[in-house]
Amino acid sequence: MNNTSSHTVHSLKLGWTQCYLLKCTGGYLLIDTDYPKYYQRFERKLANLGIAISDIKYLLLTHHHDDHAGFAAELVRSTRCQVIAHRNAVSPLKQGESEETVKPVNRRIKIVFTLYTLFHKEFKFPPMTLTERDFVIEGDNDTLLKGAGIDGVILHTPGHTRDSISVLLSDGSAFVGDAAMNFLRWTGVGHRPIYIEDINTVYESWRKLRERGARVIYPSHGRPFSATELTAR
Repeated sequence: MNNTSSHTVHSLKLGWTQCYLLKCTGGYLLIDTDYPKYYQRFERKLANLGIAISDIKYLLLTHHHDDHAGFAAELVRSTRCQVIAHRNAVSPLKQGESEETVKPVNRRIKIVFTLYTLFHKEFKFPPMTLTERDFVIEGDNDTLLKGAGIDGVILHTPGHTRDSISVLLSDGSAFVGDAAMNFLRWTGVGHRPIYIEDINTVYESWRKLRERGARVIYPSHGRPFSATELTAR
């Protein structure tokens, strides 16, 4: 558990993806899921924290990829939690398939993931249709989280995907999904996403995070790091 100022945050490492629980009014907001096969592991980790599955009131998806939305549909069925996602995530979530719009950030990543796809051939997950109960945002949102009892904002941070969003708390903690990473750095990626739609848009999102007050970056892949390391290179 990490107490960041007045914010209570639990970090849950399930498989590839680091998920985060933020205390909210009446329970918790979960940032991202992992692949569908990790749902039971998620339940066990919650139990170890003394948290009931019914305590999950909101699920915020930083983007629609299968390692972030994998067991989202099952979680919603179990808890009736409300989903928060970007407008551009609506269609791929409904289809249950990652959009084929990203490319490797460099040649070494291309080689690594050519080998990876020999074992992980499809980037699909159980589809989920957002309803009127859910929150579909168009861009930055400064009010939604506050209404849920969380002192923070949602920022649209595209570049990895067009639907990427981040949570920025008032103490500077930034939960960025795959907008930045601390993963496979031996391939020369730095903190760049290993797959991107547009690298310049990634850098623009980093600039926004810093300008809005991000101090510590909590990525979905890798350990937290200082926002001062988000520099274009």
